[in-house]
Amino acid sequence: MALLTRRTSGTANRTLRGRANAAPSSFHLVHVTAVGAAREIIRIGKIEARVCKALGEELVYFFAMRPAYRLRNADQKKDILDFFPFVFLVSTENLETPYHVYPFDTGGALEGAFDDGASPAVYLEDYELEETLQAVNDHIEWAFGTPAAYYDGNLKLDFGKDIPDWDAGPKTYAKIARLASAGSNRPDWRASAIELAYARHVELGHVKFAVLPYQFLEDPLGPNTEMIDKLTAAGVAWETYQWRPNRAPADFHVEINRLIREHLAASGQL
Repeated sequence: MALLTRRTSGTANRTLRGRANAAPSSFHLVHVTAVGAAREIIRIGKIEARVCKALGEELVYFFAMRPAYRLRNADQKKDILDFFPFVFLVSTENLETPYHVYPFDTGGALEGAFDDGASPAVYLEDYELEETLQAVNDHIEWAFGTPAAYYDGNLKLDFGKDIPDWDAGPKTYAKIARLASAGSNRPDWRASAIELAYARHVELGHVKFAVLPYQFLEDPLGPNTEMIDKLTAAGVAWETYQWRPNRAPADFHVEINRLIREHLAASGQL
């Protein structure tokens, strides 16, 4: 059983909140799925909220800016395009208030992925940030200093040193977040990627950019005109990576991360 669990009683002790007051800035949300699921999103014109097994609510999940994700069986070779990553970048400009904001991936936490930094006496709800986009800016300012450092998973060099040991929520968050750093034995970007969930469908019109396999749109036997037309009509720009069969989906993470970082930098978000 994972050390980090949900509360069954008591009141959340959310001392992670209010740690910094950053200047407001806009940013994109990242939703990563498999090509097969992305095809259906494009066809119906929305990213649908689905029942979350862990929380029991209909939600759609994003990370702030960072494509920190782990597709099912991502390390296993596949020869069908549908299993490979497709990334949607969503503008927050006209989105409603998030259902929740957490400083890490809640699914990974409840699966035990961050147990090396967790305490069984600090519960999932204790880490929840305010349900606002400003809370994302504030948290990045406090823990990382800049959006670029956040994207790269680089905490402030002295982060956590000014947190007293009795303040268990922030203290354990600092340990969990370090699991995403390059110095960790098994770096897991999800450990410090800010998660936002929305309790409603997100229309394709909110998507401004996508990263997808080139072969999803183009093939020697002919272009995928249906998908090209729908993405174009929705105002979605895109970049592609070169997919190859009999590779693992995880093999393309580095290239996808680079393409998204370049796009965010060019748009002034990093």
